[in-house]
Amino acid sequence: MNLLQIQDDFQRTVLAKESAGADWVTKTAHGITPEHRIAIYHNAYRVRLMDVLWDTFEHTATYLGDNWFRQLAADYVQTHHSTFNNIGLYGQTFTTFLAEQLPNDLEVAELATLDWTLRRAFDGGNSTVMTMDDLQRLASSDPENFALHPVTTLTINTLQFNTLEIWHAIDQDETPPEVAPLPHAIDILIWRKGDSPHFRSISPLESAAIGYVREGNTLNDIGARLVESFPEEDVSMIFGQLLQQWIGDEVLAVKS
Repeated sequence: MNLLQIQDDFQRTVLAKESAGADWVTKTAHGITPEHRIAIYHNAYRVRLMDVLWDTFEHTATYLGDNWFRQLAADYVQTHHSTFNNIGLYGQTFTTFLAEQLPNDLEVAELATLDWTLRRAFDGGNSTVMTMDDLQRLASSDPENFALHPVTTLTINTLQFNTLEIWHAIDQDETPPEVAPLPHAIDILIWRKGDSPHFRSISPLESAAIGYVREGNTLNDIGARLVESFPEEDVSMIFGQLLQQWIGDEVLAVKS
């Protein structure tokens, strides 16, 4: 066998559901048989990926408990092979997998999505954070065409259950409350401020405003669209307050 054939066969052997021997491993070394030597790699591949899931989805693992999470993680690893050079990105579809496996417990998938998004915010790309001086300078230099830009780590998650309360309880080593559907879905803003990921719930108006920001609308267009969408609100005052809060929260970026 040439090297490429050996590599391909080794990959198939490691990814197979059950560990088996390989024709090109024929010798016992240090008292370990060829079958056991292959089994070490077969097991190590799964253990390493499961460790990644445990680390990334820490709150989800705590909520489910060790045994339940371990079984779900093992099933995921067997059916979702790693395709990433950066192992930290493994688990990208784990939230979808949990929703499919636990259709009657969708707060689990929401909790996992929150875990995943916070981790991605932590190691996401850097942005030049906008200051109030930047806002005033840029807005005055070209008021008709001035557009806001979010930091690269900004994401919005939508929750249908009291998942946020569950996450906070787990984070404080407290007993999570019983799962309950929310009267109305809420949006959660997630981003990195400094070196730490942050999140908070946001109003429908703020969620819409951030959506317009992410679409690249000008400042004037954002205001006009908010007035149209929320005619009963004092949009001018609220949007002005939001701009100050966004500057303080470091969710806006200066486009390079």
